[in-house]
Amino acid sequence: MEQYGMLGLVTTTMLIAVAISKAGISNGIIRFYNEYRETEEEKTVFSSTVFIRGIIFSTATIALYLISLSLIRKPLNIIDEYILCFIFMSAYLFIRPINIIIMNFLRVNDKTVILNVASFVGRVIAVALSLIIFLFIVHKLYGYFFGFILSEYIIFAYFIFWFFKNYKITTSKVSKGLTIDLIKFGVPLFFVELTYLLLSYLDRYMILGYLGKDALGLYSVGYNLPMYISDVIIFAMSYAVVPIYVNIYTREGKEKTEAFLSSIFHYILVFVFSICFGYFAVSRELFVVLASEKYGVAASFSTIILVGTIVLGLNNVLNAGLYLKKKTSVMLIIMLVSVATNIVLNILLLPKFELIGAAYATLLACLLAMFLTIAASFKYIFVRLRKRILLHICVSLIMLYCVTCIDIEVLWARLAVKICVGLIIAAIGWGLVEKNFYLNLRKFF
Repeated sequence: MEQYGMLGLVTTTMLIAVAISKAGISNGIIRFYNEYRETEEEKTVFSSTVFIRGIIFSTATIALYLISLSLIRKPLNIIDEYILCFIFMSAYLFIRPINIIIMNFLRVNDKTVILNVASFVGRVIAVALSLIIFLFIVHKLYGYFFGFILSEYIIFAYFIFWFFKNYKITTSKVSKGLTIDLIKFGVPLFFVELTYLLLSYLDRYMILGYLGKDALGLYSVGYNLPMYISDVIIFAMSYAVVPIYVNIYTREGKEKTEAFLSSIFHYILVFVFSICFGYFAVSRELFVVLASEKYGVAASFSTIILVGTIVLGLNNVLNAGLYLKKKTSVMLIIMLVSVATNIVLNILLLPKFELIGAAYATLLACLLAMFLTIAASFKYIFVRLRKRILLHICVSLIMLYCVTCIDIEVLWARLAVKICVGLIIAAIGWGLVEKNFYLNLRKFF
C-alpha cells in the first residue's frame, strides 16, 4: 500500500511541475492562433515563438524541479528507492510540455480525432510498458515510471513529425512582442491550472503528513479510478469544446455561443448523472476485482471524489464568459479561494474523519469553485440549464435502484451484469427523453 501512495505522490508532483514548465505559453495558443494564421510568415512567427520558448521554459523548470526535490526529500521522508522515481521523471518533465504545445496546435487545426486517438494510444502504451518493465525487468517502483517516459517519447515522435510537416521553426522569427502577449494572457491561466492541480491533489501531501504512507496508498487507489473516469469526460470536453466556442464567438457572436454551450452542457450533464449514479452502484465491486478485498473500503469515499472532480471540470464550459472576455485574473481568484478553502477543510476534517474527511473537503471546495464561476462568468455568457435534465436524473435513479438489486454470488459476474444492466437502462432512458439524442450526440462529438 505504501508503494501505491508513493506512486500517486510522484505522479501528482509531476503534474504540478509540468504546469509550471508551460509558464502560460501553451495556454495562449488557442486564443491567439487565429490572429497569426492568415499568411505563412505569420504562422512561422507564431510556431517559432511558441516552440522555442517552450523548450527554454521546460529546461529551466527541470533545474528548478531538481533543486526543489533536494529540499522536500527530508521533510517528506522519501527513501532512496523512491527518490529515484522523482529523478527519472525529470526526463518526462522535459518532453511533456512540448507534447502539450503540439497538442494545442492540433486542437486549433480541428485535428480532434487524431489528438484523442494519440492520447488514448499513449495511455495504453504507458500502462503496458510500465507494467512490463516493473513486473518483469526492473522489479522496482522507478521501473514503473520508465513506461510513462518511453510512451511520452513515442507519442512525441509522432507529434513532432506532424508539427514539422505543417510548420517551420526559425530562431530569427521568435517574437518578443508575441511572447509577452502569450505570457500576459497565459500566466493567469497557468496559475488557474496550478491551483486546479493543487485543489485536486494537495490533500495527498496533507494525508501523508497527517496519516502516513499507508493511508496515502489507500486514498490514492480510491482517488485514481474516479480521476481516470473524470478525465475521460473533462479532457474530451475541454479539448473539443473550447476551440469550438471560441470560433463561434469570434464569427457568430454571443447568442450563438450561448446556444452552443447550453446544448453541450446539457448533454454533458446527461452523461455525468448516469456515470456518477452508476459508479456509486458498482464502486465496491470495482475495487475488489481490480485491486483486492482490502481496497474495497475505498468505495466509501471514491464516489465523493468522482463528483467533486467532475464538478470542478464542468468549469471548462461554465467559465466560457471569463475566458472569452480574457478575465483570467478572476478565474485565478476563484481557484485561489477554492484551494484555501480546501486546505482549511482538510485541516478541520482530516484528523477526525480521516480519508472520507479529505474527500468531502475536495467536494465542498470544488462546489465552491463552480458556484463562484457561475456568479462571475454568467454576466458575460449565460449557460442555460434545460428542464429535461430532471427526467434524466429520474432515469439515473431508476438505473441505480435496478443495479443495486442485482445479487450474484460470483463477484466478477455480479460486476459485469451490473454494468451491462446499467448501460442498457441509461441508453434506453436517453433515447426516450431525448428524441434526437443520438443524432445530436454525433453532431457535437
